[in-house]
Amino acid sequence: MMLDRLRNSTKELHEELEKGNLAQRIISHEISLEDYKLLLLQNYIAYRITETEIKEHIPAYKSEKTAQLAQDLETLEVDTLSVKRFETRFKLTSYEEAIGAAYVVLGSALGGVYIAKEIPNCPALAEIPNPQFFNGNRAGVKTWNKFVKEIKAESFTESQIAEASKKACETFEFFSLVFKETSLDFQSV
Repeated sequence: MMLDRLRNSTKELHEELEKGNLAQRIISHEISLEDYKLLLLQNYIAYRITETEIKEHIPAYKSEKTAQLAQDLETLEVDTLSVKRFETRFKLTSYEEAIGAAYVVLGSALGGVYIAKEIPNCPALAEIPNPQFFNGNRAGVKTWNKFVKEIKAESFTESQIAEASKKACETFEFFSLVFKETSLDFQSV
């Protein structure tokens, strides 16, 4: 019940985020190195902030996304200081909200594996070192499957489901905000 509600309540926001995402340029093999750097920075900001919050409410939460992104950005010499201006713009206050945010963050694993397969086909990315974030490793999918199994094993009240669903939507909206505002900052540099 929880997973169905999360999926249904976020469907449109998920599709909207995917449409405007620079990752589409990887899939079409048209991405530039600068756009790739921007895509990594956008993801780093969004994942770092959401994962930090999730860990506050789900101590067993495990993900390597933030660390992988940080490593890629360091390798490509991209400054990550812009994360600071977003740090107060996303907060979680409960376990249920953390489930909603984790649904969004962990659910991205399947798309990441698909995107990783297309990076070698992008001429502008031919010289980049081995990506850590878009690595094609299926470990993220295993983490997602474990999360799904754990959520299915729990019982939730209607109000808990509503709280998680609301925060899942807000998480997609936060990612959209980060992607939009970081894009504007990056272009003005």
